[in-house]
Amino acid sequence: MEIHIQLTTERITEHLPPPSAALGAWGEFRGVVRGEENGATIAALEYEAYQPMAEREIRRLLTELSTAQPCLAARVIHRLGIVPVGEAAIYVGIAGRHRAEAFALLTAFMDRLKRDVPIWKRRAVTNLNVIEDRTPNASGHPKSGSVSAHSASEVVTLLRELCQPLATERVALAESNGRVLREAVCALEDQPSFDRSSVDGYAVRQDDAGTSFVVVDELRAGDWRPRALQPGEAVRIATGGALPGDGLQVVMKEDVRVEPGKVLVLKRDGDRNIRFRGEDAKCGQILVSAGTVLRHGTLGLLASLGCVQPLVTRLPRVLHLATGNEIVSPDQFPKHGQIRDSNSTLVQAFLSQWNIIPEQRRVAEDAPAIQSAMSHQLSEIDLLLISGGASVGEHDFTRRLLAEAGFVIHVSKTTARPGKPLIVAQRGGTLAFGLPGNPLAHFVCLNLYVRAALESWSGQFQRTDFAAGELTEDLAAGGNARESFWPARWHLTDGAVRLAPSRWQSSGDLTALAGANAIIRVRAETKQLPRGSRVEFMNTEGIG
Repeated sequence: MEIHIQLTTERITEHLPPPSAALGAWGEFRGVVRGEENGATIAALEYEAYQPMAEREIRRLLTELSTAQPCLAARVIHRLGIVPVGEAAIYVGIAGRHRAEAFALLTAFMDRLKRDVPIWKRRAVTNLNVIEDRTPNASGHPKSGSVSAHSASEVVTLLRELCQPLATERVALAESNGRVLREAVCALEDQPSFDRSSVDGYAVRQDDAGTSFVVVDELRAGDWRPRALQPGEAVRIATGGALPGDGLQVVMKEDVRVEPGKVLVLKRDGDRNIRFRGEDAKCGQILVSAGTVLRHGTLGLLASLGCVQPLVTRLPRVLHLATGNEIVSPDQFPKHGQIRDSNSTLVQAFLSQWNIIPEQRRVAEDAPAIQSAMSHQLSEIDLLLISGGASVGEHDFTRRLLAEAGFVIHVSKTTARPGKPLIVAQRGGTLAFGLPGNPLAHFVCLNLYVRAALESWSGQFQRTDFAAGELTEDLAAGGNARESFWPARWHLTDGAVRLAPSRWQSSGDLTALAGANAIIRVRAETKQLPRGSRVEFMNTEGIG
């Protein structure tokens, strides 16, 4: 299948000839910007993309969909930046041997494009004469001077693309709790590896219908003395004991009466009370898949399989800088105008979920001091977290210092609250976050964005996402124009998730975090969510 993909800031040509492979039917779709968006008159729409991922996802989608609807060629052109009303934002052409195939693939592709490809409708423009320069650069992101804000979902999508799984290492089972397995683990032998009794009782021949049996041996767990039982013979056997032969049945000790040298069977049914060789798994069968987060149950299974040095993702190396002249150690009594540093403890506790121990420093609100603190270790760390200085105030240096240190700034702010002044930047294999200093915003950004990066780095196959729950009380959201992430406490009642939203006054309100183990997604413009409402929430405790 011949595929042509183009993401461009140029106007899409009105007439495009089909590719040479279009020897049958050629179907086209043009998405033209209308003069109305959400009931309001507009002059243009602005589109933005993460270009490398967008191109790859478009190609993947076309290749995947063409297995069901065979096609000869495809051309996809998506315009980025400002697209005026009446001009095409997207063009898709599909070639097939028959008209039905071409249109079926075209329809399926358009249905999946918006969901799977990181191309975003950034905003509606009402006046083309008053537009800030937000033209995308070569990577598909706004130029460095742009103030374009990303939604929370866009930031997470970007992070999962930027953060590919880290290298692997082998560690002892005792050190691998919470780590992510990076290779499939198979059974080295049948599980169980021999026929064994599932109860304490007496093994007799299955075809022996007698009721009186002479006890000829006793087997405990770990014993194995094979023998062919004769009619009228029984072997006393413990739970887990290896059966002495084939064709046997174990009668539970509760169903016999013991007499000197023999047993009398009082009750006998069709249950053989045997765990047969290979009934749990066959030799070579995958029992733990790559991408599994190793917890105590899985670790017990690995031990039983003899996998004592599992291959796991190495832990990221983390440097955390808490900035600000006003912060002092939690064990100090703050002077007037000072506050105790809560963010360092918050970050440390958050990272402990992955067994990550960060290097942490408090740094004054001084550009040279911050630059000195971060510069000498940048080549040795995977993750740089800077608390504070992410906004646009006179003393907020984070964005400029990262740029001067050679970082590419991917995100400068978000449309979400709390946590609008968020910075995401990258230099080689090092990812940096400029986190807002307010503790509640810190809590939300750690769980929404830093968590996404850590999960992607770890290589786990199941990532934390939003689930559904029910409010136990009213949530007064206030109709804010921005999407909000609300701290809450979740618990299970009768098998259902119940959520009690916290009360908070501002992003600096630490009291809202008392008992919080979740964040609730509140859509923009939501004024009130009454008790019993179904909401989306993220569990902020643990990974996997």
